[in-house]
Amino acid sequence: MMEITRETMSFTSSTPSARAPLGGRAPGNVATQDRMLKIVTEMRSGHGSGLSPFGQNAASTIRDSREREKKEMSDLNDRLASYIEKVRFLEAQNRKLAADLDALRSKWGKDTHNIRNMYEGELADAQKLIDETNKQRKDMENQIKKMQDELADIRRKYEDAIKGREQDRAKIDSLLVQLSNIEAEINLLKRRIAQLEDEVKRIKQENQRLLSELQRARTDLDQETLNRIDYQNQVQTLLEEIDFLRRVHDNEIKELQTLASRDTTPENREFFKNELASAIRDIREEYDQVNNVHRNDMESWYRLKVQEIQTQSARQSMEQGYAKEEVKRLRTQLSDLRGKLADLESRNSLLEKQIQELNYQLEDDQRSYEAALNDRDAQIRKMREECQALMVELQMLLDQKQTLDAEIAIYRKMLEGEENRAGLKQLVEQVVKTHAISQETDTETMRVVKGETASRQSFQRSAKGNVSIHEASPDGKFIVLQNTHRSKDEAIGEWKLKRRIDGKREIVYTVPKDFILRAGKTLKIFARNQGVASPPDQLVYDAEDSFGTGNNVQTILFNKEGEERATHIQRQSSA
Repeated sequence: MMEITRETMSFTSSTPSARAPLGGRAPGNVATQDRMLKIVTEMRSGHGSGLSPFGQNAASTIRDSREREKKEMSDLNDRLASYIEKVRFLEAQNRKLAADLDALRSKWGKDTHNIRNMYEGELADAQKLIDETNKQRKDMENQIKKMQDELADIRRKYEDAIKGREQDRAKIDSLLVQLSNIEAEINLLKRRIAQLEDEVKRIKQENQRLLSELQRARTDLDQETLNRIDYQNQVQTLLEEIDFLRRVHDNEIKELQTLASRDTTPENREFFKNELASAIRDIREEYDQVNNVHRNDMESWYRLKVQEIQTQSARQSMEQGYAKEEVKRLRTQLSDLRGKLADLESRNSLLEKQIQELNYQLEDDQRSYEAALNDRDAQIRKMREECQALMVELQMLLDQKQTLDAEIAIYRKMLEGEENRAGLKQLVEQVVKTHAISQETDTETMRVVKGETASRQSFQRSAKGNVSIHEASPDGKFIVLQNTHRSKDEAIGEWKLKRRIDGKREIVYTVPKDFILRAGKTLKIFARNQGVASPPDQLVYDAEDSFGTGNNVQTILFNKEGEERATHIQRQSSA
């Protein structure tokens, strides 16, 4: 923020154009002449932001010295004014008081000597202050050099951290490659396990089929056994039937023998006996033949069935043995694969945990590096602002010294040219001016949103005079005007406040007529529905709901004559 202070002192008196003779009055038509002494001193002061305690103490000391010197200059101006009035009085009484002129001249010479000694002392003090300022400047330069060395050290550490980060990334890439290989191997083992499980399932199905066939063979064996028993029963039945028929035949034979014995004819008995023996022999032969055929058939069928059952049972036993061996082998291989899979999964989880820890460590390192970089940038920016503020203060001191030197030289010439009234007149009418220089203040704000975006806001303010734009809300809710002078009120009635948004839209607000901004006070102007009017500190602009927002916003204050008195520029960029 810039503050311009002006002090103007003017004196007007009437002096005779020629000296009157001693003890008499000036002849008629005495011409009068106005002589004006104007001493204009314009000083500026800048308020830096973000100074360190050392810089604030130095700036405070310099400001106190400047105020003290300003007060001393004011006292000197007052003394000079009284002295000039005395000179004018003596000139008016010159013709009348010629005798006292020598005494007054001697007195003036003594005062001149005293003033010269006083100004020489002040010059020595000013030179001492300049030497101290130069010493402080050297100290600040040494401190800046030290900060630059620290910055180089931080950069070196940052580069080492970047190298370590690259190494960690390479290690992470290697672990990722290893993890991908392990995952591929795990997938291969899973496929092999799936194939083995399918094979086990197929073998189980085959075993089930063989068991069902074995069960069917056992069922057939049981059925054949039942058939054998049935056939045996049938054989037993046939044998019993044969015995029964034999008994019947024996009975018939006995009856026939009885009949034959009754027959007394020997030829008949012999005939029946031979016939009966022949019939019995035929029956026995037929029975033996049938019995042999049935026996042979039953024995051959039984042997065939037993052989088939034994062969099928042996084959099933062999297949079951093979299946058991295969199942045992597959179970062993499956248990080995499951153990290996468990080891690989544990190793995979360990590697994933290590990768996660490395990622967390990498994120922590990145946050630490970003914080260190932000701190370093903030320190560098703060040191630059302090250096800039000190340079401004030093330049102000040098300007003030030049002004003081010029004023002292003028006073010296005035005192030395005391004998020469024409020279005194010219020096008294000389005007010392120091042009006003407006000061601009830049403020930058950067905000970082995690992982992703960064926005940067910069504010630039300048003012020509006591009234400045102290603040302009980025959201367009209000604008604050400030009177930076400590004792002087400013009439800002009918001043215009123009706000341009991105070079397109323009909003104009006119301050009410006859409005007075008190010394050291602020005026807060709200947009409609953004605040409550409370004159003279707060006003409301009823024409707009907002003063507008954008990436490039210019707020300019114009006086009634259309002259630019203050500016406020806001820029916002995002990355």
